Amino acid sequence: MAVSLSDGLCRHPLPRLSSPKAITEAPGSGGNERRVWRRRKLARTDEKMKYKMDRIPFLEEQIRRIRENGNILSMDIEKMMLSEENRFDFVNQVAAEATAYVQADPDEYGGKKAILHVLSNRMNDAGFPRSEAYVERDPFKPGPTYLREEL
Repeated sequence: MAVSLSDGLCRHPLPRLSSPKAITEAPGSGGNERRVWRRRKLARTDEKMKYKMDRIPFLEEQIRRIRENGNILSMDIEKMMLSEENRFDFVNQVAAEATAYVQADPDEYGGKKAILHVLSNRMNDAGFPRSEAYVERDPFKPGPTYLREEL
């Protein structure tokens, strides 16, 4: 009894390599990902996004100042920690000095960080010029001669 291989294997057509979904891919996407067609989008769009300002004045200046000061401050702390023999003793000394500043004049250090004053003073003593408490003047803030007009 002769068995024909072509009868049993070729009943189902071979799958096509180029499917309609593969045609919809972006030309520069690499070719491995397929885009799925959906009737609705899964993510909602933000309604407030179209009213967004080009720049957020207060936030941008604060981020800029923190980034600039943060790099200098972290490098200064690292320099001082490496120059000290006992790091834990150094940290305790800086904290005690900052606490003494606050206890001596609580009105002046109400909104300020006394630890920044201590670190800037120590860097100035070491010969690296730093502004007091790493404070930079805000270029976007009006000066003392600015008169606010009431509406």
